[in-house]
Amino acid sequence: MRLGSRALVLALPALLAGTPAPAAGPPASESPAVPADAVIEARAVEEALNGLRGLVASFTQTVESAGLPRPQIEKGTVYLLRPGRMRWEYDVPRGKLAIADGRKSSVYLPEERQVLVAPLDLQGTRSGVGLLLNKVDLVGSFEISWGPGTVSGTRPLLLKPRAPRAEYDALLLVAGPDHLVRALTIVEPLGSRVTYRFDRVRRVDTLDEKLFRFEPPPGVEIVELAPP
Repeated sequence: MRLGSRALVLALPALLAGTPAPAAGPPASESPAVPADAVIEARAVEEALNGLRGLVASFTQTVESAGLPRPQIEKGTVYLLRPGRMRWEYDVPRGKLAIADGRKSSVYLPEERQVLVAPLDLQGTRSGVGLLLNKVDLVGSFEISWGPGTVSGTRPLLLKPRAPRAEYDALLLVAGPDHLVRALTIVEPLGSRVTYRFDRVRRVDTLDEKLFRFEPPPGVEIVELAPP
């Protein structure tokens, strides 16, 4: 199985949950100073996300890990419909498909002739990608600051969960002029990174529900995964 395939299917059940309710923090006098402009940008991103019904975009998914000789790059088209439905349709590798339909998640790996299926866990762990699909409270859920500048000069928002999480240490988020997410990097506890870049982003009010239905091809192995 390609690295990242199992990680993706484990992330999918978390997407409906979105970000958690804000955790109780230290008294205001003990809170570190937060750059006001970063908070302003985070609130603009939050407002844009919470006003979003759905979108269609091309994506590039890059997995960087010490266990890989080089970054693993996959590409395709993503369809999102809030709340909780998504379809990642891969061109590279061709035929790979990941779907969340509101009840379960399915990842089809044509090279392995496998479908990985997991139930959606509304009360379970949460994935960084989940903030795309549900109502978010970025300022309440994360410590906000600016991350390091990129080669292009863009400075991402650095989002660190106020309550520690086993799934990731931080998120790096780059927004477009409309404040919708154009790049999202999930920084995992052991140093691995998964980055999603979105291009040709198009807002939609609705999508065909058939996009979020999946029937496994005949003869493939179906692997049922436990909730995260």
